Parts: sequence; C-alpha cells; structure tokens
Amino acid sequence: MSEVDGAGATAMDVAREFVDAVVWGEHIKMWALLGLEARTTVLKVASDRGMDEALVARLRDGTASDAERDEFLADLINGLRADLAGNDLDALEYEEDPEPMEPGRARVVILVPVAIGFGGNLPVGSVELATEEAAWRIQRLVPQVSK
Repeated sequence: MSEVDGAGATAMDVAREFVDAVVWGEHIKMWALLGLEARTTVLKVASDRGMDEALVARLRDGTASDAERDEFLADLINGLRADLAGNDLDALEYEEDPEPMEPGRARVVILVPVAIGFGGNLPVGSVELATEEAAWRIQRLVPQVSK
C-alpha cells in the first residue's frame, strides 16, 4: 500500500508505512509522511547542530539539490533507525493508543513480540500523528527508553 497522499489511510496505516520507510531506507517516502511540525523540528535540530542556514532554508522550501536532500535524509533515516535499534524490525506490531487524544491527533504504539513462553508484546516506541490537509502525517517518533 502506498498512502503517501493520505487518501483513506488510517493513523495506523500511516504509522506502519512510516516505520517501513525508515526500515527500508525509503527516504523520500519517509520525508513525505512527516508533518510540518516534524519537519520544522528536524530542521531546527540540524540548524542547532551547525547545518548551514542556507541549506536548512533550501530543505525547508523544497529547493535543495537532490544530492543535498538525499544526504540529509540518509542521515535522518540513520538517526531514526538508531531509535529502533535492537528490535526485530520484521516482527513489529502496531496498535492505536487507547488513551484519547485531542481531535485530529493520534498515537500508534509500536510493539515487538516477547520471546516464546512469555507471551504478549513489548512496546518499543510510539508514533504521534496529526491530520494535515485531511491526511494523517507523522509528528514525532518516540522510542521507548528502558529505565
């Protein structure tokens, strides 16, 4: 399924497609699924870490060269993959968080099956989404941090 345009996709569909794009290195699809809030945050972090402001502006405006965009998105995907590292990414399960959020927002929990004999699933993170232009878009990937 390719629901990058958002036509009829549920929050869970978009969350799954986003994580799959990260896992498979589909950087253009991953970027297309990010909402304005997420893109703004990512570019602010890049700027704070020393990225040239002119490049940040080109990335924000969609005028960066293919090479600039691809290099930036490859680094972003590697960072997102690190957030999911240590999990069997081929066995991920998804469920919508039952806690109600404000209208137009959703949270999808990413789970990994627990070893045979223990049963159930263990949360490894969540994806927060919001509707933009009548389609679900990713706002943030929140890895589960062990304490």
